[in-house]
Amino acid sequence: MKNNQPKPLQVGSRPITPGLPNPTCPILSEARSVLDKAHDLHRAVRRLRRSTQRCLTCRERRNCPTQNYFAQAVDTAIRELRREWGLDRD
Repeated sequence: MKNNQPKPLQVGSRPITPGLPNPTCPILSEARSVLDKAHDLHRAVRRLRRSTQRCLTCRERRNCPTQNYFAQAVDTAIRELRREWGLDRD
């Protein structure tokens, strides 16, 4: 009597377990690094946004060149990422 169970998928000598990351995946390491950095960036941008609350007493608050520059730079970076990844197909 033959065993008719399918062979597990393999990459090289390592089996691929469904639901678990493939340790030989060529993008896995880089993807993890990007996600870690994205998390750090998210926290940094939140801190920057909170720090603008200190601007409430500044005389240049309404036309602050520094705040305008960084707001525009963050907006541009987000737009570029969305365009590169095809996420702006609204």
